[in-house]
Order: sequence, then C-alpha cells, then structure tokens
Amino acid sequence: MWDQSVEKLGVTGHRGCKAYMPENTLMSFSEAFRLGVDVLELDIQFTRDDVLIVMHDDMVDRTTDGTGAVNFKTLEEIKALDAGVKFGYPGTRVPTFRETLELVIKEADPSLLLNVEIKDQRPRVVDAAIAMLEEFGLLERSVIASFDAQTLLYVQDYYPHVKTQGQPPVSMKRYDERVLDRMYGMGVPMNSSKLPTDEDILELVKMLNERGIQAWGYHADSRDAAERAMKFGFTNITANDPHDLIAYLDEIGRRVGK
Repeated sequence: MWDQSVEKLGVTGHRGCKAYMPENTLMSFSEAFRLGVDVLELDIQFTRDDVLIVMHDDMVDRTTDGTGAVNFKTLEEIKALDAGVKFGYPGTRVPTFRETLELVIKEADPSLLLNVEIKDQRPRVVDAAIAMLEEFGLLERSVIASFDAQTLLYVQDYYPHVKTQGQPPVSMKRYDERVLDRMYGMGVPMNSSKLPTDEDILELVKMLNERGIQAWGYHADSRDAAERAMKFGFTNITANDPHDLIAYLDEIGRRVGK
C-alpha cells in the first residue's frame, strides 16, 4: 500500500450537522457555520409548483411528520410539515433554497464552499439552482453534485464555468466516462461494498490525483476515521458530526487553514 497521506484536511458539514440536528434545516446549517465548516453539503429538488427546497429524500416521510412525494406537494404543503419533531426540535420547517442562500450570506464565512447536490435530476432544476446561486453571487463558491452522470454532463456542457462533483464510476447512474474530463471533485465513500478494501480506495484516489480531480471522502465521525481519511489522501472529508471532527483536527494541527 503506497502512502498518499495529506497534512491538512478540510471538513464538510453533511446536511449541516446531521448527527445531532434535523438535517437540511436552517438551524442545522447555522450550527455548521458556527463551527466553521469549510464546505456545507445540502440537497435540493423542486416542489410541485417549481420552488427549490432543501431536502434529501424523494419522500417527506423520514424527515418530517408528513407522507408522500416531494414533487407532488406545493410549497405551501411542504411548509406545513414539521421537519424537527422526530429529532427533538418541533416547529422546524423545511427551508427553501432561497432561504438557505440568504442564511449563507448572513452567517457563513466568506470562504465557505457550497456543495449543492441535485436530487431532482431534471435539467430545469439544474437551471433554476444555478440561476439562484448566480443571483446571490455564490456560483463561484459552489460545486454542483450528483450521483447521475448525465446531470453532471448537462452542467459541464451548458455551464462549463461551474464546478461539478460526482461519485466513483461504479456508483454513478447513467455513467459516461466523459464526465471525468471536467470533474472538479469526487465523493469517495470510506465504507462501501463497491470499494470494499483500502487498496480499492487508494487506487481510485491515485487515478483522481492523476486527473487533477479532488478526492473528497465520506464519512468520518471518529478520530480513527479521520486518520484513515488522511492516509487515503482525501483533501476534504464529509462528517455527520463536524463538531467532533473539527475539534480533533484542530487538536492535532491538521485542519485546512489552521
């Protein structure tokens, strides 16, 4: 096994602070900003009346007190749902993408990078997301992510100035190897049956380094996982609990910018 270790590691807040706050909510994002994450990861899709909201699942059942498909609900119906009651924070609402970007402008460090994952893969969702990021002056500080290769190819073809982040080829839907040619970063799972050994991960990171693609690992919520991430050569690691990861990296002096 060759050594690809890095000296410094950036931290991404996964859906904010998913481990202990309602995911993809303004309160979760605000806590991530307070902690000083380097990257904020979030997920977006359209409501039935074509409003961008922040939610991971296609269905509202897991994260709210409601049931049904996101795309079949209007914004008014989405806003009536409680996104915190299942997690000990009753009264928390599902944010729109606009509300989230307003919070970024108000509270986040100017160096923060946004990792915006497109869950609803229709091209007009991509168009709307990029237009809104541009409206807020945040497009240069954003990376558009997807597990779907054709979605990323659409971004690369029609918005060549926009950064894109994909997944390992074995994990991407509708895969096309051309997507690697203009990819900015790749999310690399640390515990996946599709990359079952450390040697598999190291081989992938080596390929990414050769292509100039950043290797962003996920997830590291323990000291051992952070050490493993650095040995893999990841430049950034996504954490469900960025509080503990940031504290550890600061303690050992291996946090980006510190």
